[in-house]
Amino acid sequence: MKKTGKIGIAAGAAAVIIILLVLLFPRLRNNSSELDLRIYDYRDTRHLVSLTAKAARLLEKQGEAALDEFRNHPEEWSASRESYLYVYDLNGTNLFHGGYPELEGENLRDFTDLLGKKVSSQIMDELKNPDDLNPHNWVHYLWLPPGALDPVWKASCNFPAALPEGRRVYVGSGIDNPPQEKEFYRIIVDKAAKLIEDEGEAALEILQNPASIYVIYDQAVFVFDRNGSALIDPGIKLLTERNLYNYSDITGRYHLKELNERLKDSSSAWVITMERSETGGRPVKKGVYGRVAKMDGKEVVVGSICPLPEPAWMR
Repeated sequence: MKKTGKIGIAAGAAAVIIILLVLLFPRLRNNSSELDLRIYDYRDTRHLVSLTAKAARLLEKQGEAALDEFRNHPEEWSASRESYLYVYDLNGTNLFHGGYPELEGENLRDFTDLLGKKVSSQIMDELKNPDDLNPHNWVHYLWLPPGALDPVWKASCNFPAALPEGRRVYVGSGIDNPPQEKEFYRIIVDKAAKLIEDEGEAALEILQNPASIYVIYDQAVFVFDRNGSALIDPGIKLLTERNLYNYSDITGRYHLKELNERLKDSSSAWVITMERSETGGRPVKKGVYGRVAKMDGKEVVVGSICPLPEPAWMR
């Protein structure tokens, strides 16, 4: 009887645990999807995202009192020496700036980078129109840090927060010269595909505008039709149209033709290419991400070429 009773108690406890897991699973799943750090290859990126999300949670819990926490403990709220938190309201007014406190109280909605990107407006557009394409609201821009001789690219992630009194803000943080994540290129290609489906051929001009969100790290998206004719060339702009299926990388691999073949069975795909190093050194392995979109009823391939993480022994 005692043994049977223990078994019954254990079974009952197990049933309670299972029920609790079933009830909590949607919440656990949502939390993991919001901060799914597995999509990033680099530790610095994962740290930046998790720290910024943590700051958003603190703002929702403590309200503006959290700003004092950010001010008093900057070392705890910086992902690296060059990173810092910033907090803005949805009108573009800076409430806190860990890098340049003199900006606090200033309205920076019209701030533009060296390419003409309206950075604050692009961030707020991402936050006001959330989708699964850019879950951590990344924005990339070219700027000249104070005291620097040359401009650098910066990547910043941003999270919305509702303060306890109801005021809505966003908190962000960025990295200068960031590791170029494959996820960054996946985002711009998926967004470019959506723009093409929404705007048709008119999207092509927008995609090539350096001030748009579709140009990052001097790399724009490319577009070609299913026959290989370039609509936005992945290389130099030519006055004459060329067929991209005729071109191979330095190993003889017809990577864009291969991409098109893979996209016959899938809406998106990755392929590998080897390119000459800009410094004239050993060849560099790169990834090519592409997806299918319909432009005015006609299928096209949208893609981008990006660096790939190197094994530790090659760095």
